[in-house]
Amino acid sequence: MSDSHRVFVSDGVRGGRGFSRGVRRAVFSLAEVLFARETGAPPADRLLWLVDDLDDFFAHAGMRSWAVFLACLTTIELVAPLMIWRLCRFSNLSMADRFNSLRRFEESSLGLAFFGAKAALCIVWYEHPEAAREVGFDALSLSEPA
Repeated sequence: MSDSHRVFVSDGVRGGRGFSRGVRRAVFSLAEVLFARETGAPPADRLLWLVDDLDDFFAHAGMRSWAVFLACLTTIELVAPLMIWRLCRFSNLSMADRFNSLRRFEESSLGLAFFGAKAALCIVWYEHPEAAREVGFDALSLSEPA
């Protein structure tokens, strides 16, 4: 069973206008390949949770943070496919082509854009309750009690 549900707080404040459909698709496509394992992509509901939570994160983070993330994401969306000689958007590539284009993009002089987007995605991805189980975190101290 997945813990991929949103918790809404009655007094929560919604910041900005939210992700457009295109930005949501680009974030989903990037996260799908970034968090894939040998067994394949993460479950769609977990990725949708990430997109929703990242949207909420940037709605509260402020315009400068949103603009930097959008610049990083746009660079990946438009330039990464060129690294494997494809003339399309990153989100239109197959999973294998997205992986190969990101690998080359990360090694290029534009790799900093990937680092910026990846940092934001990882911050939110590892806030999910399933993430602690995935990495073996048990919330116990590593030291012996005195």
